[in-house]
Amino acid sequence: MKKLFAVLLVLLVSACTTVNNPLTPNRLATLESSYGVLLSAAVAYRNACARRALPASCRPIVVEIQKAGAVAQTRVLALRGFVRANPTIDATALLVAAESAVDAFRQVSVVYQVGVQ
Repeated sequence: MKKLFAVLLVLLVSACTTVNNPLTPNRLATLESSYGVLLSAAVAYRNACARRALPASCRPIVVEIQKAGAVAQTRVLALRGFVRANPTIDATALLVAAESAVDAFRQVSVVYQVGVQ
């Protein structure tokens, strides 16, 4: 009887701690892929600016893109780390923050026509 009670208690506790995580591996991969494409375009733009293949007005644009890219990178890495460490805990807040940062990175790239639409 004690063993049955112990098994039921373990099942009950594990059922309470499991959360249906809205962040699927596919959704995380899509977010990371979007960030990677944006980063590639930003690096190409920065390199073209450094080679002086673009007008000198590109320098402040590079700074703005780097700021947005740094925020996106920090949030995507935080999300990935959290999900790896806590696969059953809801990561919605971090997901929203990471998606917003990647979207802001995309918007800066679009405003300055850095090759990403």
